[in-house]
Amino acid sequence: MVGFKKKIVSNERVASVENAAANAPIVGDPRIGANLPVAAAPAPHSALVSSNLGSIQDLPLPQGGYQVGMVYDVPVVLVKSNPFNPRAVYTNTAIEDMAQSLKSHGQRISATGFIGDQGEVFLIEGETRLRGTRSGGLQTLRIEIRHRPNSDRELYEEARAANVERRDQTPLDDAIKWKELLSKKVYPTQSSLAKAMNLGEDQVSRTLSLATLPNRIIHACAEHPGLLTLQMLNAIREYFECTDEESTLELIYEAAKTGMGYRDVISRRKAAVKGPIKRPRSTREALSFRGAKGELKTFEEDGRMELVLKGLSAEAANDIAEKIKALFPKE
Repeated sequence: MVGFKKKIVSNERVASVENAAANAPIVGDPRIGANLPVAAAPAPHSALVSSNLGSIQDLPLPQGGYQVGMVYDVPVVLVKSNPFNPRAVYTNTAIEDMAQSLKSHGQRISATGFIGDQGEVFLIEGETRLRGTRSGGLQTLRIEIRHRPNSDRELYEEARAANVERRDQTPLDDAIKWKELLSKKVYPTQSSLAKAMNLGEDQVSRTLSLATLPNRIIHACAEHPGLLTLQMLNAIREYFECTDEESTLELIYEAAKTGMGYRDVISRRKAAVKGPIKRPRSTREALSFRGAKGELKTFEEDGRMELVLKGLSAEAANDIAEKIKALFPKE
C-alpha cells in the first residue's frame, strides 16, 4: 500500500500549500492517449466557488462514488499530487502554457488517478494538467480512475512508464527522483533500480550524476528541450565541474541558440581546462508580458542591458515603451 499518513490540517494550511504547489516550476506536455467515456461530473459546490476549499465530506460525489475505469471531472480541491511523481523539473512557462490551453480548448486528455483512504483522488500522472488547472483558476480536473497501486514502487513505475511512452521523461527528472527514491529505500541499491528500469548500471550511474548540478543550471537546461539528452547533459555537467555556474549558464544559452552538439560542449570544456575563454559576463532572465515572451540580458563588463520581447500587440508594445521612457528624466 502507498505510505500515506493521515494528518489533520487546517483549511488555511491547505490553501497555503496548494497555492505554493500551483506556482512551483514544472515541465511537461499533455498526455497522448485514447479517449474514454466521461462520467457525469458532480455539480459545482458553493464552497468551491467561494473559497476553493472545504472538507472532503462536504464535496459532491457521483452516486455510488468514483468507479474504477470511468472518467470524472473531479473538483481540484479533492485532487492530490502523486507522492512519487516521476517528474521533478518544472518551468513556469509550461504551467502558463497549460493553463492557457485548458482555458481556451478545455482538457482534451484525461489524467489518471486512484481513490485515497479519505475519498481524495491521488494522481498517478497528470501533474502538469493539475497545476495548469490551479494556475488558470479552473474548478475541476478530468481524471480516469484506476486501481490503487500496491506499493510506492508500483506507483512510481506506472507513472514513469506513462511519461516514457509519450517521451515526457527526461534524464534530469530521473536523476533527481532516483536520488530521492534511493534515499527513501524504495529501491535499496542502484543495481535494483537499474534492473527495475531495465537499464544498464552505467547509464543509471551517469544519470544520477546529473543530480549534483545546481538548480539554476537544471532549470536553464529544462527551458531548452533540445539539450535534454543524457550525452548533452553530462557534457554540460563536466563543463560546470571545471568552470563555474555563470560560465555554464552562458554555455547553455549559447548551445540552445546556435544548436551546439554535445561534442561541441566537450571541446569547449577541454579548451576551458587549458585556459578560460574570456567573454563578457552577463545574466539573463526570461520574461513574459500579456502573452509575449522574451529575455532581459545585462552585461557586467560594459554596463549594457538588452530587452527583447516577441509577440506583443501594438497596444502592449506602446505601453511598455511609455513605461521605459518614464524611467528617464527629460534633459
